[in-house]
Amino acid sequence: MLERGYNPESMAPQPSDLKFIDLDRVFALLRRQARVITLCLGIALALAALYLVLAPRSYVSAGQILIDKNLEQVVDDAAVSVSAVELESQVLNQIEVLRSSRIATAVAEAENLTTDAEFLSPPPSFTGRLRGIVAGLLSPILGGSEVANAAPPQASVDDVAGMLRANVQVDRMGRSSIIRVGYEAASPELAQRIARAYANAVVQDQLNADLDATRASADWLQQRLAEIGASQREANQAIQQFREESGLSVDQDRALSNQRIEALSDQLAEAQAETARIRAQSNQLQAVIAAGPEAAANSVALLTQSEEVSAESANLRTQHANLVSRIAQVTSAFGSDHPQLVALNAELAALNSQIFAQLQGLNEQYLTRLEIAQQQEIGLRRDITSEGQAVGDIGQAQVELTELQQRSTALGILYNSFLSRYEQAVQQQSFPIPAVRVITEALLPESPSSPRTMIVLAAALLAGLFMGLGFGAINELRERAFRTGAQVSRELGLRFLGYLPALDLGKSGRDSRRRAGLIHRFLRNQVAGRGGNMPSTPFLETLKSAKLALRSSRKGGGGVVGIVSVLPGEGKSTFAVSFAEMLVGSGSKVLLVDADLRQPGASRLIGSAGEFGLMDLAEGKAWRDIAITDEQTGLVTIPANTSGVVGRTNDFLASSAMQAFLAETRREFDYVVIDLPPLGPVVDAMSVLPWTDGFILLAEWGKTPRRLVRTLIEREPGLSGEVLGVVLNKVDFKKLPRYSEVGGVERFVDVYQRYYQVETAVEPAPR
Repeated sequence: MLERGYNPESMAPQPSDLKFIDLDRVFALLRRQARVITLCLGIALALAALYLVLAPRSYVSAGQILIDKNLEQVVDDAAVSVSAVELESQVLNQIEVLRSSRIATAVAEAENLTTDAEFLSPPPSFTGRLRGIVAGLLSPILGGSEVANAAPPQASVDDVAGMLRANVQVDRMGRSSIIRVGYEAASPELAQRIARAYANAVVQDQLNADLDATRASADWLQQRLAEIGASQREANQAIQQFREESGLSVDQDRALSNQRIEALSDQLAEAQAETARIRAQSNQLQAVIAAGPEAAANSVALLTQSEEVSAESANLRTQHANLVSRIAQVTSAFGSDHPQLVALNAELAALNSQIFAQLQGLNEQYLTRLEIAQQQEIGLRRDITSEGQAVGDIGQAQVELTELQQRSTALGILYNSFLSRYEQAVQQQSFPIPAVRVITEALLPESPSSPRTMIVLAAALLAGLFMGLGFGAINELRERAFRTGAQVSRELGLRFLGYLPALDLGKSGRDSRRRAGLIHRFLRNQVAGRGGNMPSTPFLETLKSAKLALRSSRKGGGGVVGIVSVLPGEGKSTFAVSFAEMLVGSGSKVLLVDADLRQPGASRLIGSAGEFGLMDLAEGKAWRDIAITDEQTGLVTIPANTSGVVGRTNDFLASSAMQAFLAETRREFDYVVIDLPPLGPVVDAMSVLPWTDGFILLAEWGKTPRRLVRTLIEREPGLSGEVLGVVLNKVDFKKLPRYSEVGGVERFVDVYQRYYQVETAVEPAPR
């Protein structure tokens, strides 16, 4: 026996199927929302075309000017090259000057724009033309007075300058010193005229600024020359007066004092060296004396280092050396315990005492000499200080004279510098050259600069595309219904049986009988007219799939299946009738029971308007007396015909009479097809569930909410195991491939069409 439902986990995408961006799904989304995207693109292009038609044309004429400070060096040899930082600042400053109201005012006055009708009366804007069109359309309705002849337009200089500043274009060309100056106007001639006027105005403004600066500089230099000349004359007079008062002998006295100071300095250096030498010798003697008489023998050499070596000191050193040598000989010859060594050591000790006494006397001599040397050094320092004071008194007069001479010299240099700069300023006034010049004249524009057709259309396409994608995304997010069998299997875990197409009833209108007749004829043509097992249409293939699901789940005897939907109007009655007629066409004995006692759609479709109905079974009526047999197909039908007893439908469907009826018909017929009420609003269908082999659930394609179906199945735990499969009804097969997932069979509907005309052997009816 086949499984009734699928495990949803088995339908999960495998890791190899996962992609960062699934282009296939993106293209499918675009195909589904192609109408919305196309509509948005059309609206955007229509608005763009309207804008291109109504928007006024504008023209831009531009010239180029160069900021070249090297031009000033032609007449100014002392001009200094401009650094990169200074040039950057000059270019930025010149851009702001071009945008200033001063240049705009100069252009307005030069071109007489305050009374220029072409300049003061531009064509209306896009919004202005729209308002004009609307006003023209409404004027016959609202009425309006004729406009009087307007006076020639006039404007103030400030207003014109503001208009010029709003339309002038000033840009720097890369990182160069070239500035592009353009103007946007309604006519190419006006744009060229004002652009050239701007270039000429900035050149003239720079020339006037240079002349004003040069003139002010010359006036200031002339004033400073007069002040410096008077100061220089006063300095020369002060020098002459000082010479007369102090005389010229101070130079000779100052030279003699300097010679004496140099001699005293030499003597002081010698005295300092002598003092240092004596202090060092005295320190050495003091260290030896502090060690005691025994250590003095090791320093006997100090007795002979003095400049005045006495005969006694020399004799003591000789004796000490001889005695030490003799002791060494005796020790070497006779050993250290010889009696003679005792006498020699005693003699050596006495000699060491004499040497120590000599060193003490020598130390006293050095201390005396050190004190004398220090006193001599102090005296020399005192003499040098007194001579320095004398030289200072003599040099004070020389310092004052030098200061007066330096001031006079500085004033002379400053006067000559200012005189040279004054001559250059006078020369520049006679031959001025501005640092700004025009290198490219503004030309007459050949085509309008705005609106730019390609840019507007491209922007409209992008805007329309984004708008279409936005609305398409909203539509996709709002999509809450079933579209493919993969969604059914994945979200419900149920078996998917197939698709049924939406029926085109033409102009049947609201006549329910006529609609029912058309539907019934269509179903009979699709099923009975083509043979039960002839795979001629997708409609028939879905019915065959439902039949296969029913055969695999029969509990014994004939198969009893309930046809249900979640909501009314999803086509369950249509499916029940077509399914029953397909089973009859395959040679089976079939009973169709219209158990939707509230809305007997199956009875209306087949036109079974008998005297009795299903509810009469509760009154003891035999089902054979109620059944209606179609003479053409042999289909047996139990109509509803509730006769106003709707309130007792649930009680009847759950009654023992209904159970006995189904048990008997199961033995009598090969298949029993029951058209049950919807599962959502009523509970009648669940009453019949225990006595059937299962339900076939119908959902309307693109309409039935997935959440509703999932909630209904979760609310009834036993329902999912009894659902034989799910059929999507009212499918638009032209749109179906757009919703298919990657590798879905729905994308190959056109490929499978070739198999629908192949005839196969008739499957024998099950007994």
